[in-house]
Amino acid sequence: MNMSLELLLATPFIGGLLTYIGGKVHRWVRNLIAVLFSLATVGEMAMYYNTTFKGVVWGSLFGSNLVLQTNPITWLFLFIVTAISLLVIVFSIDDMKKEEDEIVLDSYYMQLLFVEGAMVGIVLAGDLITFFMFWEIMSWTSYFLIVHGGKKSMAAGYKYIIMSVIGAYAMFIAIAMLYAKTHSLVYSDVALALSQASPSFIIWTVVLLSVGFFVKAAVMPLHTWLPDAHSEAPSPVSPLLSGVLIKMGAYGLFIVFYGLLSVNLAKNIMPSVFSTPILLYIIQWLAALSIVLATFLAIMQEDAKRLLAYSSVSQIGYVVLGLATGTSLGVAGGLFHALNHAIFKGLLFLAVGAVIYRTGTRNMSELGGLVKKMPFTFTALLLGIIALAGVPPLNGFVSKWMIYEALIQKKEVFLLIMAFVGSTGAFLYVYRLIHSLFLGQLPEKYENVKDVPILMQIPIWILALSTIVYGIFPGLAMDVIVKGMKLFGFTPIAYNLFGFPEGTAMGSLTVINIAAVLMTAFVAVFIIFILFPKTRQVSQYDNYASGQELTPDFKYNYSFGFYMSFGRVIKPILSMSIERVYNYWIDAFKIFGDYYMRRIYTGNLETYNSYIVIVVTIAAAAVLLGGKLW
Repeated sequence: MNMSLELLLATPFIGGLLTYIGGKVHRWVRNLIAVLFSLATVGEMAMYYNTTFKGVVWGSLFGSNLVLQTNPITWLFLFIVTAISLLVIVFSIDDMKKEEDEIVLDSYYMQLLFVEGAMVGIVLAGDLITFFMFWEIMSWTSYFLIVHGGKKSMAAGYKYIIMSVIGAYAMFIAIAMLYAKTHSLVYSDVALALSQASPSFIIWTVVLLSVGFFVKAAVMPLHTWLPDAHSEAPSPVSPLLSGVLIKMGAYGLFIVFYGLLSVNLAKNIMPSVFSTPILLYIIQWLAALSIVLATFLAIMQEDAKRLLAYSSVSQIGYVVLGLATGTSLGVAGGLFHALNHAIFKGLLFLAVGAVIYRTGTRNMSELGGLVKKMPFTFTALLLGIIALAGVPPLNGFVSKWMIYEALIQKKEVFLLIMAFVGSTGAFLYVYRLIHSLFLGQLPEKYENVKDVPILMQIPIWILALSTIVYGIFPGLAMDVIVKGMKLFGFTPIAYNLFGFPEGTAMGSLTVINIAAVLMTAFVAVFIIFILFPKTRQVSQYDNYASGQELTPDFKYNYSFGFYMSFGRVIKPILSMSIERVYNYWIDAFKIFGDYYMRRIYTGNLETYNSYIVIVVTIAAAAVLLGGKLW
C-alpha cells in the first residue's frame, strides 16, 4: 500500500478541520493553517510528477475495492486543483477581511480545503465508488461556498445544487447498472465488462455518465447554473469554480471515453461521422454550440463577473471539443487548454476581484479610468485577456491552435468555423472588459483608489507569469500530456520545449520565433513613438467632446450598452434561451406545489392525524379481507 497517496488525499481534509479549530484561537492561526496545508498538498502533488501507480487499494464497499491511482494525466489535473486552490486561499486572506463574522470565515476556509480535497479524490480515484463519493462531497461543499456571496447567491446556489443532484442521479443510475453487471467498479474491471457488453448497454451507461459530467462542465444546454453561481459567489471562489471545478466534468469525460471505453470500441458499436463515433460527434457539436452561443452572451453582459462566467462556458467548450475529436492532437489540445484556461481564467477572475475589492462594484458602466490607479491589476488583466483571446505568445494560443489543427485534419469544416467564431467574439468581450474597467474617464469617487495589498497581488502575478511561461514553453505541459496519453493508447505527438518541430502533426509551430517577431515589431513601434515630439499631459477635464466642455458629471467614455447594435443583430439567437424552458418547468412545479401539494401538506396536525387514521383503516381492512397487505 502506498500511504503517500492516502496522505495526499487526506491532507486537505485534515487541514480543513484544523483550520476551523484554529479560527477559534485567532484569525491569523486559521489563515496560516489554511495556507500551510494547501501548500503541503502542492508539495505532495509535486512528488508524483510523471509517476504512475496503478491501483492502490484503500478500502472496500459493497464487495468492490476502493482504489487510488495516479499517472501523468491525473497529475496534470492534480496540478490544476492544488495550485489554483493555494492561490485562492492566499488571495482570500485580504479579500475576505470585509466579512466580520468569524464563524462564517472559519466555515469558508474549511470548505475551501474540503472542496480541494474532494477534487483531489476525484482525480486520484481508480474506481467509480471513490469517484462518485468525492464527486458528491465536491458538489455540496462548493454549494456552501457559492452561498457565501450574499442574498442573490442563495438563489444561484439552489440552481447549482438542484442541477448537480440531477446530474448525480444520472451518474448513480449508470454506476448501479455497471455494478449489477460486474460486481466491481474498479476502472479496469469496468473497462473489461464494457468491452464484452451489448451496444445498447454501453450507450445508455455512457450517456447517463455524460449527463452528470455535462452539468458540472456547464456544456450547453446544461450550463444555466454557471453564470449565476460564478458571478454571485465571493470573488476568490469564482476562479476556483471556473478554473478548477468545471474541469472535473472534462476529466470525467476523458476517463469515460478513453479509460473505460476506447475509441476503437466506440467505433465498432456505433456509426461514425468524419471517422468519429456518433456519440462523440454529438458532443463535439454541443461543445461548439457552447463556444459560439456563450460568446454572444458574454458580449452582451454589463456585469464583469457575469461576462467572465459566460466566457467560461465558451472556453470549456474548447476543452470538450478537443477531447471529443478522439485524435491524439485534438485530445492533447483539449487537455492543454484545460490547464491554460485554469491559468488565464483564474487570473481574470482575481483581477476583476481586485477591482471589486477597491471599488465595491462589478458593474462595468460605473467604472473606467483605473489604469493609473491600479496599474498592476491593469497589466495582469491585459495579459489575461490576451491569453484568453488566443493571441501569441501567451498560453491560450498553442492549445487553441492544436484544436483547430485537429479539426482541419478531420475535415470538420463547420466545427472549425464555429471555433474560430468563438475566438473572434472573444476579442469583442475582452476589449469591452478592459475598456470599461481601466480606460476612459475615471469617476471622481475613485480618485483615491489604489492597487490591492501584496497578498492579493502575489496570486495574480503568479498566474500572469504562468500565461507567459506556458505560452513560450508549451513543451513543459506537453511533456506531461503526451506521456500520460500514451498510457491510454494514443499515438505520441512530437514536440519540443518551444512548440512543435517541422514535419509533425502540427506542421511547424515554434512559439519562441513568433514571440521574437512580435517583440521586434513592438520595439520598432516603441522607437518610432519616442522619436516623435512629446505630448503634454493634461487633466482629463481639459478636453471637449463634440463642442461639449467636459465636467466631472459628464461621462465621455461610452460604456453602458457597449455592443447594443451587435445585440440587435443576434437578438433572434439570444431569444432562444434554454433558461426560459427551465423557468417554465420551475413555475409549473411551484403552481403544482402551491395549489395541490399544500392541500395535502397543510401544516395542520389534525389533518396529519386524519391521514394516519385513514391509512390504518385501509390497512386493517386489507388484512381482514385478504389476510395480508401484499
